[in-house]
Amino acid sequence: MSSKSSKHGKGKIPPGIFVLVLLLLVVGMFAFFHLPTQEIRKSEMVLKNQLNSPIQADLFLELMNSGKNILSQGISGAEKAAENFKQATELSPGDLDAHLNLANALLLLGRIDEVLSQTSEALKLNSNAAAAHYISGCAYVRKGQFEEAVQSLQIAKQIDHTINAVSYQLGRAHQGLGQWQLAASEFEEVVQFDPGHPSAYYNLSQTYLRLDRREDAEQMLEKHQEVVAKNPLSSDPSVTEKCIYTEAIAPFLLEQPEKVGIEVKFVDATQSMLGANASAYSGPVGLLDVGHDDQLDLLLREKDQGFKLLMQQQGIFTSQGFPVPELPGATYHQCLIGDLQHQGSMRSGQQEDAILISDQGTQVFQISPNGMMSDSSLFARLAPLRAHQGRLTDFDITGKLDLIALNSTNRSLLFYRNEGTFSFRPEATQTNLPPGLSGVIDFLFEDWDGDDLPDLFVALESQPARLYLKQRGAPMKLAAACADWPQADAFAVGDLNNDLRMDVAFLTADDIRIHTQGAEAPVVLPLNGLHPSSLEMMDYDNDGWLDLLAFGGDAFRVWRNRGLEGFADVSESLGLNQLQMGDVQQIQKGDLDGDCDSDWILTLADQSIRILRNEGGNANTLMKVRMEGSRSNPSGIGVKLEVTTGGLRLMRTLHQLPFEIGLGKRTKADSIDPHWSDTITQVDYEIESCSSLVVFELEMPTGSCPYLYGWDGEQFRFITDLLGAAPLGLPLAEGVYIP
Repeated sequence: MSSKSSKHGKGKIPPGIFVLVLLLLVVGMFAFFHLPTQEIRKSEMVLKNQLNSPIQADLFLELMNSGKNILSQGISGAEKAAENFKQATELSPGDLDAHLNLANALLLLGRIDEVLSQTSEALKLNSNAAAAHYISGCAYVRKGQFEEAVQSLQIAKQIDHTINAVSYQLGRAHQGLGQWQLAASEFEEVVQFDPGHPSAYYNLSQTYLRLDRREDAEQMLEKHQEVVAKNPLSSDPSVTEKCIYTEAIAPFLLEQPEKVGIEVKFVDATQSMLGANASAYSGPVGLLDVGHDDQLDLLLREKDQGFKLLMQQQGIFTSQGFPVPELPGATYHQCLIGDLQHQGSMRSGQQEDAILISDQGTQVFQISPNGMMSDSSLFARLAPLRAHQGRLTDFDITGKLDLIALNSTNRSLLFYRNEGTFSFRPEATQTNLPPGLSGVIDFLFEDWDGDDLPDLFVALESQPARLYLKQRGAPMKLAAACADWPQADAFAVGDLNNDLRMDVAFLTADDIRIHTQGAEAPVVLPLNGLHPSSLEMMDYDNDGWLDLLAFGGDAFRVWRNRGLEGFADVSESLGLNQLQMGDVQQIQKGDLDGDCDSDWILTLADQSIRILRNEGGNANTLMKVRMEGSRSNPSGIGVKLEVTTGGLRLMRTLHQLPFEIGLGKRTKADSIDPHWSDTITQVDYEIESCSSLVVFELEMPTGSCPYLYGWDGEQFRFITDLLGAAPLGLPLAEGVYIP
């Protein structure tokens, strides 16, 4: 933005202006040296989104709204609309809607290669964007690249089969490949749901001729003539392309959280919840809902007894069943909860199991619906595993939870493949994990690049943190995004700025550094001499924005996420400074008392347990979610959930149970999109008070049809899916898979 040059001539500064400037300088210096010590200055704290200033945000909104209005005029406004949308993508390269709007304007202008460039950028941001697949398909049809058109349009139809224009364009693509029966099926579907379609009857008549169905062809031609008599046929391809996917999208204006927020306090409720025997219990702690009755239960250790399951009734925990002995002399590090063998079905619900990781071995417990536990460690073939940390993830996308563990000896990653029968097989070679990785301090699986595959984050001893991207059918590759990442003692990953992309926060020796995707530089939160050992992201006040917790050693600090206003240290106002917790090793969250806010369960360095009750968080809405997978892993671990409610849009990933998401003041989710391993389903729900929303993975068959491969002289090459939408991961060529 250029500044206007002054037209005033040279001369002395008027005395009044001089006094005013001097006064402003004095006031400014006073403010600078008297900022509250608990606040990180806004200039240091503002999350550098794509739109990192109000001026840019206003310009982006103006360009998008203006472009949308102009594009509604059709071809006459397409050129100007394209200019607006192009500027919008330059302002915010990470905005999916801007790329889709530009692609639609370019499609109207017939600039096909540029269309495909924009849809490619859109699919990098969201590989399941149906509009991007559809617009790509239309562009390929126009280019006469029918094989590519079929692939794009099939994916669009798999995501939503109710859009008639998708079926019509898919029929056109099948026509172009000479796949007459497939084309006929698509056109028949089009005329069934839109008897007045301007072109479907004609194309269907031509297709019937190719199939030697002359009588049917004549009938369809007559139908075509009836339709054309009422609505003359247009030669403009945009007429038959037009649908919800070609409508310009108004910019989504993300509501920011309140600067101050609701009042929340955390109070020690250990004694009141665990009773007189509270001091006898120790971690690690497992949180689970055994009876699926929206009451969380606790798996923990009791002194001289072993592991016990404490079942909850209205905020009070009582022992259930017989204890399971612990390993002699073991130091336990972690309790992992998840359905390891999918005992239930989609209708009856999954049944969670537990993995206890220690330096003397690993225990695996099966837990029955009545709360009885049995030790199945030997059968699971995990008993010899001595590890410091573990993660459950469906790493090979088979619908079963594998175990990735951190070796206690050299701190390398060990892969244990779940064979689906409650047994695990150690895998040394066929893992696709980065080879030779040792000295690992911390690791986590999360989808960084939006392809719904588990990417690997690692913190290393004396080396910068790394990110390895998972690829279908190929080894993981080191990501360029981690080139400027620091050496870190711990990290946390999540969507901090609610742009539907993951961000990462690193805990270094002196500060916390937040790297948001698309930002020019990290945001730095100084630790002011504190030395925490762990970092987590949690939404303690249910406002829909992830907050930061740093704990361990001499620290227990919480920074509230205020969106564009940055982060504020709220540890004192939460009452944490008065609790004197000691060295906190782990924090787990869950609504233990059923009052619709997330309480905290702390495991200290001596393995003792503290429960902090959240008082006040329920002034905002808490959505409890229970994922139930069918083809994906039954617990839904690793599955992302995209939620839109009013002006709030967020992405959350289920890493550990329970799955609780804050929605601010909203009581209804407008849309909920679970990113299952090979499909997305969209639902909208009213949020019932303190009851779990069960999100099922629909069992829609994607692979009952044959696939055609052809020999090209050197190797077999994928030609087409003969009858329907192909499943994810179907090979197109060597190392290339259907997205």
